[in-house]
Amino acid sequence: MKRLRILVFAIVAATTVVAQTSLSVWPYYVEITPQRNSTGMYETLVPLPVLDKARTDLADLRLFDSSNREIPYAVRVLREVDEQRDMPVRMFNSATAGSASEVSVDLGENHGEHNEIEVQTDGDNFRRQVVVEGSDSDRDWRTLNNDGVIFSFSSHNSSVDSGRITYPTSRYRYLRVRVMSDPVADDNVPRITNVKVMMTVREQGLLSTWKVPVPSYQLLRNQGAHASAWTLDLGGRAPCDRLTLYIAEDSFSRPFQVESIDDPENARLLATGTLTRHAGEERKPLVITFNREENVRKLRLQITDYSNPTLSISTIHASAPARQLMFEMKAPPEQPLRLFFGNANVPAPHYDFEKELPLRLSGEPIHATIGDVANNREYKPEPLPFTERVPWLIYLVLAASS
Repeated sequence: MKRLRILVFAIVAATTVVAQTSLSVWPYYVEITPQRNSTGMYETLVPLPVLDKARTDLADLRLFDSSNREIPYAVRVLREVDEQRDMPVRMFNSATAGSASEVSVDLGENHGEHNEIEVQTDGDNFRRQVVVEGSDSDRDWRTLNNDGVIFSFSSHNSSVDSGRITYPTSRYRYLRVRVMSDPVADDNVPRITNVKVMMTVREQGLLSTWKVPVPSYQLLRNQGAHASAWTLDLGGRAPCDRLTLYIAEDSFSRPFQVESIDDPENARLLATGTLTRHAGEERKPLVITFNREENVRKLRLQITDYSNPTLSISTIHASAPARQLMFEMKAPPEQPLRLFFGNANVPAPHYDFEKELPLRLSGEPIHATIGDVANNREYKPEPLPFTERVPWLIYLVLAASS
């Protein structure tokens, strides 16, 4: 009887396995056309029609060449980033050498990457050269930056100073910082009082923006006041974190709110505030930034008018940080390249290429364009689980077990 149960469950497991490399498991694809046929790194932005039909995390994307060879890829979300992480350090070996002072810094065993230091020294009104070196052993030193400068000047109750030195992202455990005396202002060798080590990331980011049809508004009341509401259809379910409104009126100040209404029974508030323009100001578009990025198709914009006429909104744009698809071709690509998507059940690919991408971005990637979404003629919907196709089997197993 035990063997019977093992055999049945083995059959069930085997019938639920789907070959992930088969092109028949994806219902949609787009063709990708590189600007030139050569080796190297390629990039393209994932458009709204693909975002609408793919998984939210884009883990169902698969890229193949014309010979159906799978091409590893990575998706980067091009958000604007300005982050700084301070790292605990231990200073040691503080000393002077001629007209310079130096100190060594130990970041510990689990220090991670770093690319910036902040050096504090004594004295005022100076401009001092700084050399930063790195080492894994506190013996063999490699130069990270040999022309850094720190300064501090004050005059008439105001001051300006900078003690930060950047260098290429490094994983050295030890740093050695050497500060030269200012030949004009320093009578004595400056003393290094503190060194901070940081990992700083600054990226400009890039937005994907698309035009949203402006529908007719509805008149309603909000807490007893007159209000206008627009139900916006973004044209597809996609990431969105802001709306840009083009409004004709010269001056106004109106409270607003934006809600996600894909599920009308459970509307979620995404943004509140006041739309304001003063008389005489340039008629610039007004940007509403959400509290968080939302994967959404339908939004409701509500503006409280009180006793004023409804605002004239001529154009609306929706935006979100762009999703950039990156891949590398070690031989000229066999075209057409096809990007398949639309199967929410396939597991994420977890390519090594994604982890190695930051080290490979040494130059500007080659741009590629994405065509229109097409239905995959080879697509075969996944069969129902074996237990649903043969529901009586579970009762047979239970009966046999009893």
